[in-house]
Amino acid sequence: MLLREDELHPGVNILGTRADDVGSVFASACCEAGLRVMVLDFQGRISENLSGSFATEKMSRFLYDSQRMEEKASLHAELAASAYTMALNLNFEQEGFLNSAIQYIALEQGVASPSSLNDRLSATGEFRGHTADELRGKLGALRSLNLIGEEGVLKRMLEGNSIACFADAESPQAAEVAAMLTLAKVLAIGASGGRLPQVFIVNESNRIFSNLPLTRHSNRLLTTLLSAGIVRVLASESVYGLDHHFVETSPVKILSSGLWNEIAGGGSPVGSLYSHQHSARRGSSPASLLILTPNLFVLQDSARGYEEVFVPRVLAHQETESAPSQEEQRKDESSLTKRILDALSTNDHATRGSVVAYLSIEDPAEEVEKAIDRLQAEGYVEVVGKDVKRDSPLHTLRLTAKGYDLLRRLS
Repeated sequence: MLLREDELHPGVNILGTRADDVGSVFASACCEAGLRVMVLDFQGRISENLSGSFATEKMSRFLYDSQRMEEKASLHAELAASAYTMALNLNFEQEGFLNSAIQYIALEQGVASPSSLNDRLSATGEFRGHTADELRGKLGALRSLNLIGEEGVLKRMLEGNSIACFADAESPQAAEVAAMLTLAKVLAIGASGGRLPQVFIVNESNRIFSNLPLTRHSNRLLTTLLSAGIVRVLASESVYGLDHHFVETSPVKILSSGLWNEIAGGGSPVGSLYSHQHSARRGSSPASLLILTPNLFVLQDSARGYEEVFVPRVLAHQETESAPSQEEQRKDESSLTKRILDALSTNDHATRGSVVAYLSIEDPAEEVEKAIDRLQAEGYVEVVGKDVKRDSPLHTLRLTAKGYDLLRRLS
């Protein structure tokens, strides 16, 4: 599969099972193409996948720098207030309190840490009432983010391919606040003329770009990111609550087989939660009604009107150390391929599960599944839906004409 650089703009959504693995492959491909990439990694999965090829920094190294109000201090203060608001699910009034407090800190080029903000909110009598008390309580729960650290770390990270890892955060909410503050700092650096990454990747993106029932804040951080001119890649294994604005503004989507099959079967479109526009289209199916097996993904480009099925490549360091020789691997693949084609040619009602169960006596079930996925992706096998009773489709595998030709060549 090939994507030109101009086809990546304005962004790409990678959604469904194994989104982190595909995000790792995407980051590696961008690096190989000469693009500078920055990744926000919550659990350390992408850091592990790209170990050795990307510079990885732990949160404790760059968090202090992300909280410093230096570049475009007034804009940075607005972005930081929006970052806290989105991560802590604050309302519009609380965002106004935060913005006022951070603007004061920005005048002194200070640090907008939770403790600094709490001190500022408590220092004067202008922030009172239940709303202010609730805000101070939420900031007080983020004591682990009150760090002392090094300055200029993020600027150095933006010089090359880097991963900001939040796996060492003390709580999920702390990781989410730290990630949003890091994004705010990166955008502030770009607004002041600094170097921005060409590709910005966020895994588990539904944790921070969530779609709430009511819009109760300004979304300043979102609108700034959308207008920054960088390729934004959102990877999320769970699409529950993912902000539909991002889904709608990214024409290129990479969907897992499970998510694709759910939509093809009349399930809710991606981003439909809390969105009246999407809810009205429930039950609609994509133009292509392909039924995909596990390990397959679909590249869907709505702007250019095409879809492509592919199997993600395995990164070099993820391969086993004792890999068989190429000749042995080809021989094993040919033998397994022939047995799969034989099984399908002699049984008109073979399902994926029955073929895997039958052939896994001699080969690992995972290898059989991958071989079936590869044969389907290459057009040798197709999936056919047969209704055995109402609302209970049974999907069977069938050889195509191309598959019968291959079987004759291997026999």
